Amino acid sequence: MTTLNAFGFFLFGMVMFFAPAFFPEYFAANALDGSSTSALWLGVMGLFQSSMGITCLIRNEAAPFAVKLMTLRLPTFSPAERSVPGFVLRPLRDRYLSLEGNADSNGDQRLAA
Repeated sequence: MTTLNAFGFFLFGMVMFFAPAFFPEYFAANALDGSSTSALWLGVMGLFQSSMGITCLIRNEAAPFAVKLMTLRLPTFSPAERSVPGFVLRPLRDRYLSLEGNADSNGDQRLAA
């Protein structure tokens, strides 16, 4: 059964199930307990037909969709290349710490960072 057929079965089953509730004048109470056998038949067959449609919809559409979701692979990000921290973070570290290149040779100059 195709998905469109299954959807049609479901809708037609719902119409059959709710027809006695919406149009009670067409279903006369002819049983001893005051119920209508045609309304009962429509209710039972409507439930059966709509459940058959739902089952086929789940089998045709929901199950393959769930399999696709379970096998979905999210992209992974590789970490950045590791580099020498002294070279990247402080390329002129030796020059900052040495006092020979400073204008103030007595060490009063304070370094930031």
